[in-house]
Amino acid sequence: MTEHAPSPAVVAGRVAARLGTRFGEWFTDDEITDVVLDSYRRFTHLDGHAAHPRALTAQFAADRLDARLFAARARDAQRPPSVLFLCAGNAGRSQIAAAVARALGGDRVRVVSAGDAPAPRILPPVVEVLDEIGVPVIGEYPKPTTDDLVAAADTIVLLNCDDEPEVLGGREAIHWSIPLAHASGRTGMRRTRDDIAQRVAGLLASIGVPPASL
Repeated sequence: MTEHAPSPAVVAGRVAARLGTRFGEWFTDDEITDVVLDSYRRFTHLDGHAAHPRALTAQFAADRLDARLFAARARDAQRPPSVLFLCAGNAGRSQIAAAVARALGGDRVRVVSAGDAPAPRILPPVVEVLDEIGVPVIGEYPKPTTDDLVAAADTIVLLNCDDEPEVLGGREAIHWSIPLAHASGRTGMRRTRDDIAQRVAGLLASIGVPPASL
């Protein structure tokens, strides 16, 4: 007897149930289910985006619910500052910036990255040049920009974005222009990494998070 993969609706229900054990204190079952279904649609509607949209749905939905909780703590003086790095594909520059920011800021800053049109995966050269300096991107993945990710950000940085995404809703953002030539080849990617790392260190210092050393 041939076994078939469960339908998206069945998987979404299972994901929502699991997330309910983690977020049920703050969100209703319907709210959690809505986030799960919307997260699934965002991945499957991106042509060829991901080989495992169901697994990514679970991770993305959890990240979005966590962002909503963080945004609700806006008046909490003990809450760390948060930074959102955005670029088109969320596979290169924004992933480098986010990874470096986590390495330099640790738990003193909340860091998220996203993109307008997420790529299928983080670019392998990005992973490689970050590995060279001992900065991990394990567990990270290209993800779409959503209202909840934006709402949770105190500082938004756009990398090589000519136009601000509509999802920002007029929020002020910092623009970083990283030369496209930097992205060519391993040597170019190292220049991109080092350029971004210098900018990230300056950004963290400006928001009251003295950066550690790489």
